[in-house]
Amino acid sequence: MLLHPILRMSTIALSTITLIDATKVPQCALYDNCGKTSVFGSELPCVIPKDDLSFQPEPPTQELRDFVADVCGEEWKDVDSLCCTMDQMKSLKENLKKAHPLISSCPACMKNFDSLFCHFTCSPQQSEFVNVTKTTKSKTDKTVVDELSVFMNSSWASEFYESCKNVKFSATNGYAMDLIGGGAKNYSQFLKFLGDKKPLLGGSPFQINYLYDIPPSSGKEDEFDYFNESVYACNDEEYRCACSDCELSCPELKPLKQGTHTVANIPVFSFVVLIFYIVVGVLLIPVYLHTLREKQRILKITELESDDSINTSSNLEIQQQQSDEDEDHEEEADVPDNSSYSLNIYMSRVLTQVGKISVNNPKIILSITIIIISFFSILFGLFGELERNPINLWVSKNSVKYKEKQYFDEHFGPFYRTEQVFVVNETGPVLSYETMDWWFKTEQEITESLQSSENVTYQDLCFRPTEDSTCVIESMTQYFQGQLPDEDSWEREIRSCARSPVNCLPTFQQPLKEELLFSDPNPLEANAFVVTFLLSNHSDSAELWEHQLEKYLLNLDIPEGLRISFSTEISLEKELNDNNDVFVVCASYLVMFLYASWALKRKLGGTRILLGFTGILIVISSAVCAAGLLSFLGIKSTLIIAEVIPFLILAIGIDNIFLITHEYDRLRDRMPDIPINEIIIKTISRISPSIILSFLCQAGCFSIAALVSMPAVRNFALYSAVALLFNVILQLTAYISVLTLYENYFFQDEYKRVTDGDDGMQDNEGAFKKSYEKVLKKKTYILCFFVIWTAASLFFIPYIEFGLDQTMAIPQTSYLVDYFHDIYDYLKVGPPVYFVIKNLNLKERENQRKICGKFTTCDQYSVANILEKERSRSTIVEPVANWFDDFMTFLNPQLDQCCRFKKGTTDVCPPFASPRSCETCYKQGEWDITMQGFPEGDQFMKFFDMWIDTPSDPCPLGGKAPYSTAVSYSETGIISSTFRTAHKPLTSQKDFIDAYNDAIRISESFEGLEVFAYSPFYIFFVQYRTLLSLTLTLVFSALALIAFVSGILLGSLKTALLVSVIVSMVMIDIGSIMVWANIPLNAVSLVNLVICVGLAVEFCIHIVRAYTVVPKGIDTDRDSRVLYAMSTVGESVLKGITLTKFIGVCVLAFAQSKIFEVFYFRMWFSLIIVASIHALLFTPVLLSFIGGDYSIDKMLEDSSN
Repeated sequence: MLLHPILRMSTIALSTITLIDATKVPQCALYDNCGKTSVFGSELPCVIPKDDLSFQPEPPTQELRDFVADVCGEEWKDVDSLCCTMDQMKSLKENLKKAHPLISSCPACMKNFDSLFCHFTCSPQQSEFVNVTKTTKSKTDKTVVDELSVFMNSSWASEFYESCKNVKFSATNGYAMDLIGGGAKNYSQFLKFLGDKKPLLGGSPFQINYLYDIPPSSGKEDEFDYFNESVYACNDEEYRCACSDCELSCPELKPLKQGTHTVANIPVFSFVVLIFYIVVGVLLIPVYLHTLREKQRILKITELESDDSINTSSNLEIQQQQSDEDEDHEEEADVPDNSSYSLNIYMSRVLTQVGKISVNNPKIILSITIIIISFFSILFGLFGELERNPINLWVSKNSVKYKEKQYFDEHFGPFYRTEQVFVVNETGPVLSYETMDWWFKTEQEITESLQSSENVTYQDLCFRPTEDSTCVIESMTQYFQGQLPDEDSWEREIRSCARSPVNCLPTFQQPLKEELLFSDPNPLEANAFVVTFLLSNHSDSAELWEHQLEKYLLNLDIPEGLRISFSTEISLEKELNDNNDVFVVCASYLVMFLYASWALKRKLGGTRILLGFTGILIVISSAVCAAGLLSFLGIKSTLIIAEVIPFLILAIGIDNIFLITHEYDRLRDRMPDIPINEIIIKTISRISPSIILSFLCQAGCFSIAALVSMPAVRNFALYSAVALLFNVILQLTAYISVLTLYENYFFQDEYKRVTDGDDGMQDNEGAFKKSYEKVLKKKTYILCFFVIWTAASLFFIPYIEFGLDQTMAIPQTSYLVDYFHDIYDYLKVGPPVYFVIKNLNLKERENQRKICGKFTTCDQYSVANILEKERSRSTIVEPVANWFDDFMTFLNPQLDQCCRFKKGTTDVCPPFASPRSCETCYKQGEWDITMQGFPEGDQFMKFFDMWIDTPSDPCPLGGKAPYSTAVSYSETGIISSTFRTAHKPLTSQKDFIDAYNDAIRISESFEGLEVFAYSPFYIFFVQYRTLLSLTLTLVFSALALIAFVSGILLGSLKTALLVSVIVSMVMIDIGSIMVWANIPLNAVSLVNLVICVGLAVEFCIHIVRAYTVVPKGIDTDRDSRVLYAMSTVGESVLKGITLTKFIGVCVLAFAQSKIFEVFYFRMWFSLIIVASIHALLFTPVLLSFIGGDYSIDKMLEDSSN
């Protein structure tokens, strides 16, 4: 497909000349052809001895002059003598034709290229810079050149290279320099590639050495001159190159907005927070000093006025307490002592009636419960389905990116399936001859012998550029077309192939760049090589073969010192669904069950295992009912839902069981003579409003999250909210029924025998009360500590990173862990990106100018020009494969091997038909780089149909191989097309996110065009485009909902706002912990943040309600209500909420999957610690300072008062 014959030009044209001076006597070093040295070789020029002053070239005929002027330029038209013949010029023209399709878009490069070869071939002063150093005999026994030196001006050579180095060859998504210069990185490598002797590869049949200095010791300073002909820069006014080939010709784009603003390397938000803290600190210092002086003054006055018999410290304490009490009573003067909140009374009455039904008819309730659970279980069995496709987890089917993926697959075919293998030596170079021998055999077995259960092989499934092409295998074995090289030469050959891939084309005729195959530019120093197999078949047969490949590679016998890592197209989904952490999650449930059974025990004896077991059954039943209902409604479950929802519901549900049971025990202890059923009803009346308040806050948070379009988040939120609903219903019915039966059966007379004179419960509450009396004495210091903690945490919020490394989502024992690490460490190419343009009528010239790049009248801000310019400032680095430019260049009549008709007709001429029977589609002068004469209307599609079916050999611009899947078209026009490029190597989640954002930004910059960017990985990074705003929206919405619900059900807006403040502080602290614990923000952590809001409410809401709704007889100042709340509900919060979750979460530390360790263990463990400290210390202190109003619970009078 690509051109080895290009190299033959070095035979005919490779050297130097100063200027064509007609006054000088012609001095030829080479003249005419003197035969071949082998049957398959090319004609070699005759050598003219330096001392042969008698030689004079034949005077050029007018035909020769015209021919030279046509090939080399009008400046040759008046040259009187030439060191070339017509045969040499014909050969030169044929070889220049090979290069012109590659560089014709850059007139400066092509002019310099032609100038060099024309002067080498025909300059009459040829011998002034060409020195023949070695000769040989042809088959006709004539002296021919075997090696020569060319003296080249280094500035000319450098400018020549600079004019050509960025010329793109769209068909290979690469550079023309890869083909005409072997991927040269400087002018010396470029000219060396052209001069190296490569007769069997279609290159130079003799060695040409370019010299840029004439050594003084050689004595040839006066004998030779440097070649220094006119040379043109790529932005030369006369020979200006296209933007895609010359950055200096590109338009200036609008400056990019800074993505992250910093001040002194600190995020702006953190910097502002820091300055605010400094300002507040400076202002508070004098206030603190003034307050300190006032206290000292008051202390002295108090000491003088106090009685000698009264301790000074006691007086101060009494005065402070009196002052606090006066303040409390002043603030509470507006609230009548017997006030009550009607909504609280109404809710208590309704729930009490529900509780009475369960208490009075426990067996009927349990029977109905079993029937309902069985019904939903059947629904789950019939309709339950687990969503396993990662794409369907993270992107809504209604989202723009999902539809764009569907559009791409429908119009250009699904992206090929990729099977990739890394062979790694971590201690040194990976390549040795033994390794080569082993891998050549292994690869041959994979591609030819490995069969699936259907007897299908790689050859049946592989990707082929054309129907008659061989399979694409991106492997270093393809440098040798699958044949192991000789042991004596393999190092030299593989180094040469990596340096100049065009010299080692595989059978599918696409050059393989070294960065695609090796981890180092020098393959002999590389620690790894990469092999990629591509499948174009997307049927079940492909999956079966991939299963077989996976099995083969897992059991492959690997040489000592090496290791492999690999991935198949099925690997990620398979490993995600093979998570081994189910046992860890079950163990967590078991531990929480055992703890609950122990912690629910009576103070008077009895473990209550049955109640603990009932609690676990209710949690499982809640999850099953939710799954059954939502599955019936068509909402699929996910692996995370299946593993986490029961844990979440258990963590929340067990709290309510503790609250109910502890409240029952407390009332039973205080009223031992009242029947058990009545005590349970009073318990429901007292605690059920608190449970409903907690439920509404938590379910509200999850319901808000259910509004998110991301399926993983939405489905999780729906399952959580519905499971919580079933959980509360079952707790207030089924659990109450079980508690009624259990207590009546086992402990009917227990209290009468044991509780006489026993003050155990009162002692326990007294201990709690005394502890918090001490806490309240230090409340100022505690308040300051929490405020400073939150303030410090706020500073670190902007440092939260984004992303979800794939290694986190899979078990740490998975073979994919090494593969993902090797991608980051050893893969030196980035993923492809396709800019898809649709609904653009390319039969009109105006629209053609919007996408082209290689022609002088293309729009300044065309698609090609913008993409070229973006390569210097974005993650997009590869040249753009522009099918339109190649299509139009294909029509260039100077490329007489491309678009051809049979003479006298409009029938397509076959690719290798004789030039005598064909003629170019366009006549000379009909096609111009200004786009004059380019086809429009129906002619456009006529030529397009011809181009898209043209192979790449002998015309490399043929569209069949490189573009057959890049353009979607019909008989009447182009429907849509892709412009392919690639990102830089992406080695972190930040790189992937930046690459995605770059692609979106660029696609939105094309004004007046329907453009979208597509790459296979984009679908997984859609979330990060709006993740930050989505997170803030969900959290703030949840906080607002908590304040709203709490305000209504508590009857105190001030207290409700305090609940939101406490939860906000917890979330800010969790945010800072995410930074220190390396927990990135992604869809999983977003779900967890929503959970954190719900659980944070759970920790504090029961205390707040007990503080707000108090029985008659309780002192109503803030401190007294705080002490009452903590002595009654505090123990349940500590034992039932904090310790239950703490014990259950600790088990998750043993999970094999990093996603459980990082996003569940680390995050939930942090939440439990932070939320419990805030609930048990900060909440009572804050309520003591600025707590809101209270109301009297008329449904229950505290018997102790």
